[in-house]
Amino acid sequence: MKFCPKCGAQNKEEAKFCVDCGEDISNISTEQPEQNNAAPQSTGQKNKWIAPILNFIGGMLIYGLSGIGHALYLRLYKRAAIFGAIGFLLSAIFFVLFIFSNSFAITAITTLIGIAFTLYAAYDAYKCTEAINEGRELPALIGGIRPESLSTGMAVGALAVALVVMVVAFGAFASSMLVNDLSTASVTDTVISNDISSGTNDNDGLVVEISYPGEWSASIGDQDTSTMYNGKGDESIKINEGRYDVIAAAVQKTDGSSDKLKVKIIKDGDTLDSESTSKEYGVVTVSATL
Repeated sequence: MKFCPKCGAQNKEEAKFCVDCGEDISNISTEQPEQNNAAPQSTGQKNKWIAPILNFIGGMLIYGLSGIGHALYLRLYKRAAIFGAIGFLLSAIFFVLFIFSNSFAITAITTLIGIAFTLYAAYDAYKCTEAINEGRELPALIGGIRPESLSTGMAVGALAVALVVMVVAFGAFASSMLVNDLSTASVTDTVISNDISSGTNDNDGLVVEISYPGEWSASIGDQDTSTMYNGKGDESIKINEGRYDVIAAAVQKTDGSSDKLKVKIIKDGDTLDSESTSKEYGVVTVSATL
């Protein structure tokens, strides 16, 4: 068997190029190298900062690219694959936690873990560059893992599985965000804005009071912003008056009834404006300067 002087991979005796890294091994003897984890031989000194910087930039874009410097500059493809696999799994965990938890603390902790992982990948690239320049054995990862001792298939397989997991998690995350956006955009029987609260008979403060036995739709706000609200029966909608100089409400029947629809704007128990209609699908508009 021939052993590649660059990556240490085993090759058949008749091989002219390394099956792992493509190095020319036509003139290599069949002797066993002293160390399988030895750093690749280098004809010149490598810059210690290029691979770490590439890893850091890649990791800040997406954790799965935290080993890009290992691959592009140091040509340590197995090590890059392991860092990529771990990074993609971290991204998947981040997406899952974001779906099931709205906790800022959990999101912050996950982000800090990802940044720490990216910094570790940059540090490892720095130490690997030192080892290559000095002809020493490449450093082991945390836990004593030596990626160079893994088979190419195992390293690539780990990367592929982690990538699939990350893509699935991202798909679930994107679907969750889309559902939330659609829910927020739809007009429901719940007030969409924090400026308005309903279901109260408390007339203290600013209130839009709707009196009608059937179904109705309302738009409440000022000339710049308004909130849509659907309801049925009598309702008192409390307004955050600090946000408005002028408040207006337009309420329309949506059930075609000829029953009377009456709308009032009330502030601290005093009626500022009041209108009514008995027309089918009639509209009542009221407004007041605060």
